Amino acid sequence: MLTAAAYTLGCKVNQYETDSVLAELVKRGFAVTGFGQRADIYIINTCTVTQTGDKKSRQMIRRARRLNPLARVAVCGCLARLSPEAVKTAGADIVFDARDINGLLCDEIFKRLQAEPAALPEASCSRLRGQAVPNVNEARVWYDQPRARAYIKIQDGCDRFCSYCVVPNARGLVKSRPLEEVLNEIKECVNRGYKEVVLTGIHVGSYGKDFNSSLPALIELIDLPERVRLGSVEPYTVDDDFLRAVRNRPNLCGHFHLSLQSGCDATLKRMNRRYTTDEYAEAVKRLREIKPGAAITTDIIVGFPGETDDDFDKSINFVKRVGFFRAHVFEYSPRENTPAAAFEGQIPAAVKMARGSQMRELASALTLDFLTENIHKTVPVLFETRKNGFWEGHTENYITVRARGEGLDSGKAACLYNRVMDVRLLNAARDGAMEGILI
Repeated sequence: MLTAAAYTLGCKVNQYETDSVLAELVKRGFAVTGFGQRADIYIINTCTVTQTGDKKSRQMIRRARRLNPLARVAVCGCLARLSPEAVKTAGADIVFDARDINGLLCDEIFKRLQAEPAALPEASCSRLRGQAVPNVNEARVWYDQPRARAYIKIQDGCDRFCSYCVVPNARGLVKSRPLEEVLNEIKECVNRGYKEVVLTGIHVGSYGKDFNSSLPALIELIDLPERVRLGSVEPYTVDDDFLRAVRNRPNLCGHFHLSLQSGCDATLKRMNRRYTTDEYAEAVKRLREIKPGAAITTDIIVGFPGETDDDFDKSINFVKRVGFFRAHVFEYSPRENTPAAAFEGQIPAAVKMARGSQMRELASALTLDFLTENIHKTVPVLFETRKNGFWEGHTENYITVRARGEGLDSGKAACLYNRVMDVRLLNAARDGAMEGILI
């Protein structure tokens, strides 16, 4: 039996698409193995949002080649779409678009892999640049993913064109999946035992705009499963319709990843983000009124072109004001063919690194504050894995919890995988998780 292994970089959309590729390979007789194992074909799903994403993508391509020099290395994802020749140079045998599985299955190198597994590969590179967004409206193919939550891709593409972002170039404009198809996939997840689904996309808040529907309309229709979690949304998504949908769906998790990028209005304007910090703060306020205890997480870019010391101080102070649960901090990374790459006032690397360090230190302190507020609460936890004698899972507001209780440490307790259990939270651990006890 031929074996396949995959490594996914970047967003949850990439993870969804990797799962779909592996499912198709399973249909054709492949067995899925871990990425660190020897396999006949390695799938690398790349990211190009930052220079770090580019670097890690190339590293994983080279690592796959080292794991088995005779294997085929098939590369997809945003870096592959924007720079197919670059990933080919890094060692890819096949370059394809994960949204169009035929690009892989019909490739001559892949066909020869099935016929002659031991043959040495030759380089193959599909033409990806300039293609329209492939059809996302196709039924999902399944294989048994080792996760307690399922990702549901509800749309692809983005038309916001932030001045620093290459995603619209890599993904194309907005294309949503029909309501009925998304709902049917959620039902299938429930039938397969998933307790939680995550609605994900490149720009989730744009869902339905291409066929006169909306994200709130979708949320209103989801009455299964036990938990529904949203991917990243923008502050302007939080309007009256959205808030009404959140209020009407108690199974929607109180965890909102609300993209910020900067806490300075002047920087937001240069980023073409189309909202102000006051509008952002109002969105957070309204969410917390409807979902008390909700976790607000975000992304922040430091060192954007033209960001002065005063601008950065404003961003720091705004982050304190909001009180995020978690903030993912990135030093600005120029991307080819984006307006910001040509802006005046590019910030020296040393300054960006110093600002990134300061912002991360603040983010860590805010995480500890949020966790401390949850000590002594009893909350339901969806358990996902067992590590070092503890069962580990997440609350509905996405706190990582390690639980202990009678029989757990001795291994006498029943398996808690994919079960929702009440846990009393006892303390915050140094790694940003919480420890608790089953009750």
